[in-house]
Amino acid sequence: MQRYYPSLQAIEQQTRQLDDASCIHCQRTQQLVSHGFIYKKQTGNVPAVVGKRVLCSNRHHHTGCGRTMRLYLDSTVRYLHYTGQQVVAFLLALMTGMTVQLAYYQVTGIADPRNAWRWLHRLAAQLSSYRSLSHQPLFQNADSPIPANRPVRLRLLAPTFRWLLQHFGDPLCASYQQQLQRSFL
Repeated sequence: MQRYYPSLQAIEQQTRQLDDASCIHCQRTQQLVSHGFIYKKQTGNVPAVVGKRVLCSNRHHHTGCGRTMRLYLDSTVRYLHYTGQQVVAFLLALMTGMTVQLAYYQVTGIADPRNAWRWLHRLAAQLSSYRSLSHQPLFQNADSPIPANRPVRLRLLAPTFRWLLQHFGDPLCASYQQQLQRSFL
């Protein structure tokens, strides 16, 4: 079953057609039921709907495994309060030469960059899966060099994200998750 969808209407349509879909955990069909929405906190606003849960029911004559699956909007990064567009904007700001603190402040409005370092750590952990998509090593482009005084992690991420932007286009995070059906981070 597909995990990322372009709109809430597409998720809603999928959850109305669960009869022939199989559970990703136990592979049983005709056991899935819609199980409510997934909300993401927003500062100063009501929580936003970012997806929907689907339950492999083990109640009322169902013989499923009882586990849930989550269907998300493709612009949503799981387990982050910020959107994929904000993470990509942060990376692009870093690639233009901004400091981590300034780039994070520009994107989120928060002066403390502790989560920015977490983002960079998670992006660096995904580096091999990003690079495996090109099936060849990515080298630094001579026309847009990253200065040697920048962190090694950024010097490795920059050419990879240039290639990802060329390959997946804009919005990078949503296109990546929609096409590959796996989380950007």
